[in-house]
Amino acid sequence: MKNYYLLSVLFLSSLLSYAEIDSIQFQRSNIDSLQNEVRFHEENPNYLSNLLRLSGLYLNTDLDSSIYYAEKAISFASKLNDTNVLEKAYRAKGVAYYYKAEYSDALRFYFEALNISEKEDDPNTVNSTVQNIGKIYEVQQEYDKALEYYSRGLELLNDTSSPKLTALAYSNMANILNYKKEYVKALSYHEKAIIIRKKDDNTFLPYSYNDIAIVYRNLGNLGEAIKAYKLSYSSLKALNEKRGLAGVSNNISSLYLELGRLDSALKYAKQSYQLAYQIHAKHELMGASYQLSELYERKGNFREALKYERQSSELYDSLFTQEKMREVATLETQVKFNEERAKSQLLREQQKAKMDQQVVLTIAAIIVCFLLIGVIMIFMKERSKQNILNKKLVAANNLLQEQQEELAKKNKEGKEHNDRLNTLNEEKNHLIGVVAHDLRNPLTSAMSLSQLLMQELDGDNEECIQGVSNALNRMNEMITRILDVKAIEAGHLNLMQSEFELDIIVEGVVDGCKHTAEEKSIRVHQKLKPVQVYADPHCVKQVLDNLLSNAIKFSPKTKNIFVEIDQVDNEVTVSIIDEGPGISIEDQEKMFGKFQRLSAKPTNGESSTGLGLSIAKKFMDVMNGKLECKSTLGKGSTFTATLPLKVTQENGMKQVCN
Repeated sequence: MKNYYLLSVLFLSSLLSYAEIDSIQFQRSNIDSLQNEVRFHEENPNYLSNLLRLSGLYLNTDLDSSIYYAEKAISFASKLNDTNVLEKAYRAKGVAYYYKAEYSDALRFYFEALNISEKEDDPNTVNSTVQNIGKIYEVQQEYDKALEYYSRGLELLNDTSSPKLTALAYSNMANILNYKKEYVKALSYHEKAIIIRKKDDNTFLPYSYNDIAIVYRNLGNLGEAIKAYKLSYSSLKALNEKRGLAGVSNNISSLYLELGRLDSALKYAKQSYQLAYQIHAKHELMGASYQLSELYERKGNFREALKYERQSSELYDSLFTQEKMREVATLETQVKFNEERAKSQLLREQQKAKMDQQVVLTIAAIIVCFLLIGVIMIFMKERSKQNILNKKLVAANNLLQEQQEELAKKNKEGKEHNDRLNTLNEEKNHLIGVVAHDLRNPLTSAMSLSQLLMQELDGDNEECIQGVSNALNRMNEMITRILDVKAIEAGHLNLMQSEFELDIIVEGVVDGCKHTAEEKSIRVHQKLKPVQVYADPHCVKQVLDNLLSNAIKFSPKTKNIFVEIDQVDNEVTVSIIDEGPGISIEDQEKMFGKFQRLSAKPTNGESSTGLGLSIAKKFMDVMNGKLECKSTLGKGSTFTATLPLKVTQENGMKQVCN
């Protein structure tokens, strides 16, 4: 559902890059007046421009009427052979179909407009349509094709390009760079577009504010993002631009959801839904429905959540499943356009060749007889070379085909082998989980029974049952760690991240290991400071407990262990320093793997599963932390766990998927 979510959030900038449509902001009275003018006044010199104005005015109210007036303009301009108006009319029709989310038809009419503008050799008109074609591929998530057209648009910019067109080219390029996660470059292009629009093109400034807010969000600068969204919102509200308001309202709702402000998020999501519903804007309605589903689910209103989830899914299927079915038609349209362009180019070349031919024929007639014999000889020689070259080419093609067939066979075998390995791995994980769960119940019963027996028995019998209890505890620890590893690898580990006092957790871990340390006369020294971190306290406790237990387990009797908390910039470190035997370089390279037994042995016969450090490392990774070891053989070891100091995401549950 990820791509669906992006499409519901990203705000679609306006495609109207020609003055006849994007500069007209008449009210209903103006529409009525224009309709009266075009109804019976085909001889009026403003008839065609009035048709285009009506097509533009209906974009936000009645898309079928917009298409109707664009078609009338196409028909009349064709009769008059007015290519300038014809190009604009095709583009207007493409914009209307774009707003209807019928992208195949929109693309077809854009290519018609592009074919006309290329024949007229006007780079600015060509660029306007190129930007629109790029937007079609952008919303269909074909970002490489979109980037191809937007790059061409930047190349077409020149001294005669209007500020409106220049800003649009910068803005579109910024959006594609944002999709490709090149956020710094995207920010630079957005800033260029904003500078131009503040000076010369205030109408589209709200769209730039919205688009740059998306980049700020991706960079983690939520403060600047909300400022930009609010600027976009207030400007669009003043212009009464409902489609734009629907999009930016949904984006603001998404940001408030990310910040945990559910009531504010719900307010803007409802507003987005109402606006999109009024103007039948499918993209914006799909995004608002999805947003409302998310919000009602967070609020526990699952009936409403299911209602809007179904609506968003139906809209998604109607938009994108339909588009997949039309890909062939889109490709055929583009091929047809390319063929027409090639024919047009060939015709121009033939006309030029015909003019040159008149001069060449006079000269050629004089010298053709002298050259004929030489030409024939050269032709025969070249033909012989060509035959040899063709044979070599056929042989090379045959060899290439054989190599391709062999490569395809090996790829198929490799895929089958990988599938078998994946199946075996899944079966292994399932078997481990079943065995571990099935062992836990009888093991728990045995542990409870051993505790009762320890209370009833004494003397040698008590020592015996104590040994049994220790063995059961070790088995329970091994099962717990196996299940932890399975949960992490399956992506089923639920983190409950929050801000908490790290020093309190550390003190609890040291107290929990106090008895084990005293048995070996080991002193644990604490150098703590009060500090808050953002992580899962249970996972942090398990990591530190494992590190301190290992330090005690591998340290000789009467040694010292030091536990220290330190703060560096925006990170907090907990270091556990022992005076044990140290770890060799070879062991350090494999110490965080599963079931690894290192050369160092516990000093008092303690048990070791080989899973503790592996689990600790995975816990730190999923909490965006680090676990490092520095050790010199014979001089002890230092394990350092690093955690983020500040909150970097919304508090609550996070499911970790590897």
